[in-house]
Amino acid sequence: MTYAYRGEDGPIGGKPGRTPGDVKKAGGFKPWKSDSIETSRANLRQLVANGTLAVQAELWCLGKKRENGWFFSSGLDEATAYDTYQYFYRFDITGLVLQPWSVLGQGDVAKMKLYLDNNDLDRATKIAVIWTPRPKELLVMSPVKVPSIELRTQEKPEKWLKLQDYTGP
Repeated sequence: MTYAYRGEDGPIGGKPGRTPGDVKKAGGFKPWKSDSIETSRANLRQLVANGTLAVQAELWCLGKKRENGWFFSSGLDEATAYDTYQYFYRFDITGLVLQPWSVLGQGDVAKMKLYLDNNDLDRATKIAVIWTPRPKELLVMSPVKVPSIELRTQEKPEKWLKLQDYTGP
């Protein structure tokens, strides 16, 4: 399997955060502006058609503001994604392949790379992009459901646990 990685903190020091229980209850990870693969496909088409994909990717990478929630960030390796987070996740990205923008009827989209698990966007179930100035930060546009997610906590950092089997907060 091939994985992407994501670190998150729970609510600590008065800051909001999410526990693995919260992620599980929410059904997994998803961008704020997408709750389904159909919405993710439409979002990608919209951003490409109106020429704002790279702008939105840059805004997200530099600020991660909720208003720019077309994506959620993950790292292509553990070192890129880990920064002393309380909870550390990995999820299956097997099948994601670099695709030409012609699959969307486009020429190249400046500063952007497209990754799909199918060469037909209407059949793809995994959608991600990379803003080329951040080559190890995978910007995921499609929801990632609980069965595809594993978790490590600080208690046992060397062991991965399936999120669906997690029983803590």
